[in-house]
Amino acid sequence: MAYSWLQPLTPLRHLLRGRKIDPGSLQTRLTAGVVLTSLVGVGTVTAWMSWRMQRIVLDSHRQRTALVADRLQEDVRYYSATMPPQEALIKVIDYRATGDLAIWVDGAGGDRLAESETLTMGSWQTAGVSEALVNTPIPMGTEIMPMANWQLVVCAEPLELAGLPAATLYIANDITADYQGLQRVVRMLLLTSLGLISLLAAAFALYIRRALSPIRQLNRLAGQVTADTLDQPLSIEAAPTELQELVRTYNLMLARLAKAWGQQKRLVNDVSHELRTPLSLVQGYLESTLRRGQNLTAAQREGLEIAAAEADRTTRLLSEILDLARLSNGQGKLYLELTDLSDIIREAVATATQSQADAPQAQIAVVAPDSVVAQVDRQKLLTILVELIDNALRYGSSHQPVRVSLSSQGSWATVQVQDHGPGIPAQCQGDIFDPFYRLDEARSRLSGGTGLGLTLVRSLVEAMGGSVTVESQTNQGSRFILHIPI
Repeated sequence: MAYSWLQPLTPLRHLLRGRKIDPGSLQTRLTAGVVLTSLVGVGTVTAWMSWRMQRIVLDSHRQRTALVADRLQEDVRYYSATMPPQEALIKVIDYRATGDLAIWVDGAGGDRLAESETLTMGSWQTAGVSEALVNTPIPMGTEIMPMANWQLVVCAEPLELAGLPAATLYIANDITADYQGLQRVVRMLLLTSLGLISLLAAAFALYIRRALSPIRQLNRLAGQVTADTLDQPLSIEAAPTELQELVRTYNLMLARLAKAWGQQKRLVNDVSHELRTPLSLVQGYLESTLRRGQNLTAAQREGLEIAAAEADRTTRLLSEILDLARLSNGQGKLYLELTDLSDIIREAVATATQSQADAPQAQIAVVAPDSVVAQVDRQKLLTILVELIDNALRYGSSHQPVRVSLSSQGSWATVQVQDHGPGIPAQCQGDIFDPFYRLDEARSRLSGGTGLGLTLVRSLVEAMGGSVTVESQTNQGSRFILHIPI
């Protein structure tokens, strides 16, 4: 099987498989920094080793070629003492030449004085190396020259012999095999370096992931903190010193929050006991006085009726404030049970109708299937629907009925309460669920509104896992939409 350059990256690919890389995470940044450092370090060492090996191989061939040139001149001088220089030159060239070492001598006019049989060998001729050596100007000195896909170390230097004036000695050493072997070694070194870098990256990524696991554990534990678990300190095993300091600081913050939360709970309970009871007594006394006040003047009766109405409004306001406080601090309890939403809607319509004498039954149109069952708190959902229907009756048009509809799709049930009143301006629709927000302060006061009804609606719906939205256009009416999980 052919070697793929991706094989060294296999460990890193297995580590990252199935993981989404987040460029902003600390783990990714640390891993990238380590990998970059490893890449620079290993790459620098690899490049230096490759360059060094090339220098060693090429320099050795240069030295060999230069040594052959020096010895050849010495041998020619030695044999010239017993034979003509031309014959001595040919004899020495034949002796020194090999299958990968070609030698020739040219005269001053460029004519060939002598050459080794290497230049006439089939491999040199077929590859076109012999012709390239003849046609290529060769400078004095020792150079590495590529010719016809061969790598040659070529040496040219003057040959100073008696009888051979201005002759030039040429030596061509074929180092193609060694050069190709060197290239294979360099490629293998590069692949090995790439594999080493990938292994280092995988190892460091795993190490960094494990080193950061206490932070993920702290994040998971912090996400599980609720109002009921503020008094339970976080504990992380085998955490580094810096993270232990963060855990201690976080636990101190939890302790302060638990203390403040406890004070808020006590305040809610105290307010519930200290204010609700006196207000109920005052309201009961006023209503009793009105029932038995046959001798009251008109002004006195009007004053008592106003006081009773304000006491009733204040009692409802206090009740809604306490309900919101309990929901926000975790004291609000929900009793979820499988309930038929159609029955709750009909009960809410009847309750809202009874609370407004000027809103007869005919003003409310109910569109609901026979049965849609959901797991809800029946009393809380009834409170929500009564509030929405009561608002629709109070602010809607007296000439068009309020429409209450129920539908279901998938795992959600949808309840819509629609009126045909003045509507809600677009810029105010995002604020109507805020506490004490009123579109018209005077109108809300006259109608008995507390400014907390829709806030309580949203809190109760969200506590049951649902949501509430509003769609409204000025002078065309409003539609409140409840989404309740089935």
